[in-house]
Amino acid sequence: MEKKTVWQAVAEALDAEGTDYVFGLPGNPKHLVYDLTERTPIKFVLVRDEKSAVSCAYAYARLKRRPGIVFSNPGPGITTLVTGLLEATSGSLPVIAIVNGVVENHDGMGAFQELDAVSLMRPVTKWAVRVTDVSKIPWIMERAFAVAMNGRPGAVFIEVPSDLADVAAEMAAYRPGMRRHLSRPDADAVSAAAAAIAEAERPLLVCGSGAVFSGAADIVAELADRVGMPVLTTPGGRGIYPEDGPYALGQTGLYFTEAGKRWWDEADLIVSVGSRLEAFSTNSWQFWPSDARFVQIDIDPETIGMNMRPDIALVGDARLSLRDILAALPDIDADERAARREAVEALREDYRPKLEAANTDNSTPIRVPRVLDAVNRIFGRDTILMKENGGADLWCYYWPHYRVLDVDDCVPMGEQTAMSMGIIGAIGAKLAKPDKKIVCFAGDGAMQMSLAELATAAELKCGITWVVLNNHAFGWVQYNQLLGQKPFVATGFEVNSDFAQIARAQSCLGIKVERADQIDAAVAEALKANAEGVPALIDVAIEPHHYHEHFERVHRARFDH
Repeated sequence: MEKKTVWQAVAEALDAEGTDYVFGLPGNPKHLVYDLTERTPIKFVLVRDEKSAVSCAYAYARLKRRPGIVFSNPGPGITTLVTGLLEATSGSLPVIAIVNGVVENHDGMGAFQELDAVSLMRPVTKWAVRVTDVSKIPWIMERAFAVAMNGRPGAVFIEVPSDLADVAAEMAAYRPGMRRHLSRPDADAVSAAAAAIAEAERPLLVCGSGAVFSGAADIVAELADRVGMPVLTTPGGRGIYPEDGPYALGQTGLYFTEAGKRWWDEADLIVSVGSRLEAFSTNSWQFWPSDARFVQIDIDPETIGMNMRPDIALVGDARLSLRDILAALPDIDADERAARREAVEALREDYRPKLEAANTDNSTPIRVPRVLDAVNRIFGRDTILMKENGGADLWCYYWPHYRVLDVDDCVPMGEQTAMSMGIIGAIGAKLAKPDKKIVCFAGDGAMQMSLAELATAAELKCGITWVVLNNHAFGWVQYNQLLGQKPFVATGFEVNSDFAQIARAQSCLGIKVERADQIDAAVAEALKANAEGVPALIDVAIEPHHYHEHFERVHRARFDH
């Protein structure tokens, strides 16, 4: 046993857990920051706004598959964390927020920045706790890492009252928390799933974020190849399979392209791995092949049958479950496999004319697919796609207009789709994977919510490229007004930001693009700047309300009804 203060014990725990970075904004560096810098090699990443800390930790957690750590302050410093922690729990990512809370001695008496933070955080986290006994800090930290990582990962919130922070107590040496517990599914369910896959004529593998977090990419590729089974992903599952691979057919639900939708509609077996099959993944559960059997694999028993009742359910880790299915899978006829692979390729070839026409469209105003093609070509492999949320940037969800070329190289938002998290999260992505290129497509609406952190990226020498798809509006919302034949009220920006100029003012490269013949040179210049540790922003004037045909079809159907 050794006498320690709370922050000394917290710093020791973070160090023992292998933490690289803590993202945050200190109200007073004596709370945690000094102990981190004086006692550990952990770097404190100063952001301009507390909400940005969660965005960075979210991306870090996705790419490193371990908790991203956030530090913040009482009252409003806590409330600004709520959206990001909600997104982390929705997206099944482990983020641990540690905050300096209101003093214990005055709690309930109108203390400065008083807030019942635990009650606020319970709905958006897996566990929320306020420290009342200093000696319990090692247990709380150990428990926080175990809860964040195990089962369906998610966010954890720890509040340390300010007046307890300097109190020293006898504490045992910290023991790292229980790492991820992995379980295998029931053997009978494995056998049934393997038999169903072998019997299917048009099977389909649908992977969600649970498959990615499990590290199941190699098993997914092997299963697809052994069966001749196409791979679709939910937004959270993107990056599980290279999108130039022979069985890639894009994403599901709102994000179908024609090739994937045609196979989906005719599938006789859906194998879902690590997905809750939420609204956006299924167009609010309207898209489901009528005659398909359903095999659901998930580590969380509560997810099984949450939306669609499976014919066969496997509760277990995605990687272990798929490995067991592979071991139980009978040989698949080589001619059947070849026929399915040829059928997938035929669907892709059928879509190619539309793809090539979009890639070479030199219209003015610029159309988004022309920009996506340039980034995909010039940035190439080893490029992480950091996803944002909005109408124009949604084009990058539509494979093959943008292709994630390597396993793990995508950071999506969860079902909350909180705007600006992708733009800011790109900083966390670059710190997590410094050898990767990072690109984020964003609308001008989301970009205006994020401008303060351009300086943070420059300060950290994060080579990131943001491509602002600028239509002077909250385009998705405005598109609904267009379809409803309503006036554009409260959706357009009569005075819009000069993003390129703002980027330059914050020590980033800023480029404005207004014609298609300027795109390639701008992307190449951004890539060169990134290689030198300089963030880049390309402001592209795009055609308003030019969306993918499937996006338009889904939205028009809502108004037709």
